Amino acid sequence: MSKKQRSEVVKRPGGYVAMQREWFNSEAYRDLSRTARCLLAEIHNLYMPARNGRISLSVANGASRLNVTEKTIRPAYDELAEHGFIALTKGQMWQQRMSREWRVTFERCDGLEPTDEWRRWKPGHPVATLPKKGGK
Repeated sequence: MSKKQRSEVVKRPGGYVAMQREWFNSEAYRDLSRTARCLLAEIHNLYMPARNGRISLSVANGASRLNVTEKTIRPAYDELAEHGFIALTKGQMWQQRMSREWRVTFERCDGLEPTDEWRRWKPGHPVATLPKKGGK
């Protein structure tokens, strides 16, 4: 293979979603259900540096993207928050049809370093718990 062939990069439209091995190989990530892992990939796909903390993916849209029911995906949001991969930054306002907003903890947010809450997760000790609908 020539030097030119080795240096050629395959160009694809739309960019990419990077998964750091540090969190990908972590105990916290390995403990996630398949649904939660897929949901994290969808949320991470929406991530952009200027948008972290304001990432919005409703339960209905998340379920549609994963081809599962809303009943199946709801616990995946809880799981991701409990394992420290996402943090709730704004609660839902269902009367105004506005979904929750999230921050991906392993990426920079508003110029600050990642908080990496997933590092603190231990089995049986959630990093965070999400408020239930209606404050229950």
